[in-house]
Amino acid sequence: MKVIETLRRELEPLNREIAEALRPSREALLSFVANQLYIVPHDLKALSAAMAKAGERDEYRFVKTLIDGDFAALEALRELAEELGVEFRWESVDPAAVAYTHFLSWLAMHGTVGDLAVAMTVNLPVWGRNCAALAEWARRNGVKNTKFMEMFAGPYDELEALAEPIAERYLDWGRYRFVARAIQRYELEFWRAVSGGPGEGPPGA
Repeated sequence: MKVIETLRRELEPLNREIAEALRPSREALLSFVANQLYIVPHDLKALSAAMAKAGERDEYRFVKTLIDGDFAALEALRELAEELGVEFRWESVDPAAVAYTHFLSWLAMHGTVGDLAVAMTVNLPVWGRNCAALAEWARRNGVKNTKFMEMFAGPYDELEALAEPIAERYLDWGRYRFVARAIQRYELEFWRAVSGGPGEGPPGA
């Protein structure tokens, strides 16, 4: 069984918790944007630093794909923030919500490209599903600039095709299981932090 597929199966219970943690509301959307204004620029800088770890052609392509995605996302996020009247404010940053980006910085400094490949490919589809659900709620409630959330909906087949051989190249099951579990725990904390109150519950629930 492939590395990414194996880890994803092991994470199924945690990934269900992440899906259930999203409770859409106006307050949740505003908190989502306020914290993403901190997260996305720091993710972009962490990924740029991670490029220094790349050595093989597929590793450069993998990291460059991530950087390009976050660069485009930053502009879309600014458009959403402008529509909602959200500006970056330090007092709006929830430490629990932004722990994810701090872990990504740790990976960039102390991890291998294999660690990054594992972290991103187990995380992004799960993050993307919640973003798509939040975008659906936002559109129903009159928000126009939902591109930031929609662009993470996937598919991630091409990224995963790049990631799998990289993960196999640096294979370390104990380390990979820690990295995968950690990044998904931080993902869960993000959604719990921004959702706060009861909201409406997951769409379709």
